[in-house]
Amino acid sequence: MRGRILTPLAALVVLASPLASQRPARTAPIDIPLARRAVVTIQALDASGRLMASGTGFFVTEGYVVTAAHVLEDAAGCRIEMSDGQQQRCSVAAADTAKDVAMLTVSGRPPSTLRWGSSEGMKDGDEVTVISNPLGQLPGTVSRGIISASRVVNGTKLLQISAAISHGSSGAPVLNARGQVIGIVRSTIEAGQSLNFATATDAIRNLNNDQVAVAEGAALLTPKNIVNAAGNAGVRGSAGSLVSMPQISIGQTVTGNLTGADSLYPDTTYYKMYQFTTTPGQEITIDLASNDFDPVLIVRGEGLAQSIVDDDGGPGCASRVSQAFLGRGPYRILVNTTASPHRQTGRFTLAISQGSQHVQGRSENDCSPAGAAASGGSQTAVIAIRVGETINGTLTSSDSLYPDNSYFKFYQFTAPAGRPVTIDLSSDDFDPVLIIRGSDLDNSIINDDGGPGCYSRVSRTFPSTGPYRILVNTTNSPERQTGRFSLSITDGSKPVQDGSAAGADCQSNNTASTSGGGAATHSIDIGQTQQGSLTRNDVVLDSDTTYAQAWTIQGRTGQTITIDLESDAFDSYLFLRGPGIGGGRDFQDDDSGGNCHARLTATFPQSGEYEIVVNTAGGEHYVTGAFTLSVTSGSKPKSVAQCHRSNQ
Repeated sequence: MRGRILTPLAALVVLASPLASQRPARTAPIDIPLARRAVVTIQALDASGRLMASGTGFFVTEGYVVTAAHVLEDAAGCRIEMSDGQQQRCSVAAADTAKDVAMLTVSGRPPSTLRWGSSEGMKDGDEVTVISNPLGQLPGTVSRGIISASRVVNGTKLLQISAAISHGSSGAPVLNARGQVIGIVRSTIEAGQSLNFATATDAIRNLNNDQVAVAEGAALLTPKNIVNAAGNAGVRGSAGSLVSMPQISIGQTVTGNLTGADSLYPDTTYYKMYQFTTTPGQEITIDLASNDFDPVLIVRGEGLAQSIVDDDGGPGCASRVSQAFLGRGPYRILVNTTASPHRQTGRFTLAISQGSQHVQGRSENDCSPAGAAASGGSQTAVIAIRVGETINGTLTSSDSLYPDNSYFKFYQFTAPAGRPVTIDLSSDDFDPVLIIRGSDLDNSIINDDGGPGCYSRVSRTFPSTGPYRILVNTTNSPERQTGRFSLSITDGSKPVQDGSAAGADCQSNNTASTSGGGAATHSIDIGQTQQGSLTRNDVVLDSDTTYAQAWTIQGRTGQTITIDLESDAFDSYLFLRGPGIGGGRDFQDDDSGGNCHARLTATFPQSGEYEIVVNTAGGEHYVTGAFTLSVTSGSKPKSVAQCHRSNQ
């Protein structure tokens, strides 16, 4: 069976963009046999269940397989075949055809899973490994190469790789030196040599939490017309009836009803889909109104840079989109609701008319539909949180569930215009995940371990005042975590750890120690020397199994300091992070202090709070011990002597 042909890449009129890694690679080789067990063959099936084509996919967690969306193009169903030959039917949980990625759901426990890595942490020339099933007949094929360039095509970041790619490899994982997925094989240019491309993972790893992607995934597998032996394309075969999406024409008004039988988004809202075509360049207005629920209107389709989402752009609580579309379509309309009140249903009216109409600016809050208020039913409003406020809450088993079996709660805030804010989510009962959503954000902002310890942190200037929604969430392992948490928003920026320091779910102090205490807070001032100790209660960097401890320091724009880290117990390694620092070797050091000590001279890019991270060299796994940390004003010379430790 031939594998699916990879889609040729259109002309690339872009520049290569080298990316600096945060730290040098210091890891063991990839466990190929273990990684192979996580890679599966994707089989695209027609309406009769016959095999049409094949591609490659991989498990990222229990129940989810990732692949390239074009593998299932024109398919009515899908099936996976694991490395041991077992086969299972699958369904599509979410898809983004513009980025050419799909997330599939399967039952049962996977033989192995792959971890997500950070494509932003890769640079041109870094080595990569691809595991795929070329031609649908050679499972577990391993090829190696390098990242030749990083490119952006139609708003999607692609990694150009030199690893050998053959038909049937679409959807295969591209692994970094740690065995983490940093790309998904997408396309090749057959006229050249080793001109292969993969979609970078950073923008797609949380696809199943994107309500529009879930809707697109629901429509990806659709039974198609079956052509009979006489070649009558208009005749439908007996193998299955044609299931088509409801159509709506310009000038038409349709009424419908959202019910508990409709499809659910991960935010537990119901939705229905409609499809329309239009004359390119013609102004049209789409209106969605309801007296039973607070409507949300979503439009997506070929040629749109991103989905169009509107909540209250029409009269009252109605939603409205008014514009000209560049293409004919077809475009998809998603009739949806706000996430609160929970699982709204009821009657609605959807209309498309010629010409443009006024679209109102965003309301500060989701409004209350008149019909719902008149009925006397109680409404559960989204809880508001203000800048400068801290809210203590509890995740319980009564809260909403994502498809990855993690609980979440919703909050809403208004951002200050043109000023950065820092959002912190902490818990000593579970491993927190922080998600920020907004209509003017290209993608949801998702952070796992960006704050101190295992806490989550987002620090940035938002494009508008919003409102924005905060999802208090957890990692999906252990399953269905609950417990107390603290959510706070403060004015100004604070350091957010990334790269290897935040690449894995960490182990917090209270779970590592029987004392039950929270993460300790360490700080140091310029001119001070502090004694400390790395212990097994500190954060573990899963990328190289070393412990790390953060010390806060206040910096001033243009101020130069020298940081010295000395230890007789371990090979010192340190790095600095904070406002204006995007990673790279300029803000990290291993042996510049002599005698295997670390010394880093740095100039603060801007004023604010920074973090000095005390760490050990990557070859020393799980090493602990006492250290001395000092910070002095000005610069000091670096030692060029090589590190030789007699006790190693």
